[in-house]
Amino acid sequence: MTRLESRIVENIWRFDPISLLKLLAHLGYGMEQILFCSNFSNCSQAGLLESIEFRRSPKKVLITLNLGLLGGQSVLPNYLFQQVHNNTIEAQRFAEFFGYFDDRLLRRFLLAIYPEFDGTALPQEWEDRKRTALYTLRLDSVVTLHWLMQLVFPELQTRVEKVTLQRRIDLGAPILGKTQLGHQAVFGKIKNLPMPGLRVTLITDEDNFTANRPWPVEIEQRLDRLVFPLLRVADLHLEVWLMIRTQATWLGLKQNSYLGYENLHGDSLQTRRIRIFSGRLYDGH
Repeated sequence: MTRLESRIVENIWRFDPISLLKLLAHLGYGMEQILFCSNFSNCSQAGLLESIEFRRSPKKVLITLNLGLLGGQSVLPNYLFQQVHNNTIEAQRFAEFFGYFDDRLLRRFLLAIYPEFDGTALPQEWEDRKRTALYTLRLDSVVTLHWLMQLVFPELQTRVEKVTLQRRIDLGAPILGKTQLGHQAVFGKIKNLPMPGLRVTLITDEDNFTANRPWPVEIEQRLDRLVFPLLRVADLHLEVWLMIRTQATWLGLKQNSYLGYENLHGDSLQTRRIRIFSGRLYDGH
């Protein structure tokens, strides 16, 4: 066994089924390479997962759960277990026989509660199905946007409110003989129009997400990767602000120091607001 597999075996009681299945998938084990069996016991156990065994020839994983036909909550008649206890039925053959059914029952049970691991039950990829279901919600509502931001930024406090934003429109320079004047025409190249929108404020007590990564950089990356692709279908005018309640460091001429993200020395303000994004999210397709 590898070092990671040894750690999994030693700490199997710490896992829940979904975390264990995700870790095994990360290690390259498909559901067809995972076997399930129940712990042969007539009493309830403290945890759901009892043990795990990694096999090499062929490459398989055997997961023992405190569920199933042989567990303390078995649906089998008590008469059968009495026959095993009285040595009328050989315990090993009894376990092997019902172990065949155990694997299928436990597999279908886990796939029912974790459908993302069942490729046959869904007509398309699970992530696509979840994204399609998310599009049925009102992504431009305060409640839905607050829920989405709280999922993406669980480390931060989230506040969402309706506001009036200014949309900057470049009208181009007027051209003699082509530009028409009227109630819909304006003089000048830039026009600011008030537009209804939403303002998201993310609140933190720390300057950095990690030691060398400030929160504004981390927020921008999560927004581009997780949030903006979803909100573009809502044609939404949005502002995202970061509020830092305290400031532990000052701006210095050193690596990983960001002008605009850190306070200048002598600044007496204890709460800082940094604008992360302001504009219109629109899917042109």
